[in-house]
Amino acid sequence: MDAKQAKALREPFPAATIGKLPKPYKSDSAKGTCRECGGYHGLPAVHLDYVGHAAATDRLLQVDPDWNWEPFALDAAGLPLMSGQNLWIRLTVAGVTRIGVGDGKSLKECIGDAIRNAAMRFGVALDLWAKEDLQAADVERGVDPASPSRAEPVEAPAVTRTMSRPRLTEVSSGTTEARIDAEPTNIRTEAQSRRLFALLNENSLTDREAVLAWLSTLLGREVESTKTLTKHEASQAMDALDPTGGV
Repeated sequence: MDAKQAKALREPFPAATIGKLPKPYKSDSAKGTCRECGGYHGLPAVHLDYVGHAAATDRLLQVDPDWNWEPFALDAAGLPLMSGQNLWIRLTVAGVTRIGVGDGKSLKECIGDAIRNAAMRFGVALDLWAKEDLQAADVERGVDPASPSRAEPVEAPAVTRTMSRPRLTEVSSGTTEARIDAEPTNIRTEAQSRRLFALLNENSLTDREAVLAWLSTLLGREVESTKTLTKHEASQAMDALDPTGGV
């Protein structure tokens, strides 16, 4: 991928291609007809800007007509294999492959959502995703993004040794490395850690929360820290990130 293609992927979308997705402030909000969008949903609600599957696909085609995607695995029928409610995919654009995850009420919705999610890692509609993440966080807490309290700073809790976790740290080379502390012998080895984080970088999984969410889905348990990965689980993750084993 050259600089021109990378820039084209990140170009802002025309206003006509940006839709509005209503998100009620509370999951149990009473439903009613919305004055802003005319829809019938929980009120009050914030309306998130988003780019649909068609617009994202069009952007990918403009940059690379030969772009493609593939699921992490196939089921017995040859269809994309779901991991719980999620579909994990690899999206390749102009020779570069990055990981995405999607969900939905049907496999079709999951595919579209996963493609948009993976495209975001190339910068497609990244500005809208960033805004959506902030607003969605407010919605989950039941906070009105327009309220004055939204702007008030929140003091972070003091970090103690008992709360510490290995963190993904951005370094000058643009890659991500892990601060690895002393670890029990039944947990993944230091060599596995270094290989795992190298593969995460190669697949553009550099956000700590995204990494933990991906591991939780892959392993079928909640992963709150990479420190808790066993040697077997670390091997599972590396196999998923690099099925060829480096060949």
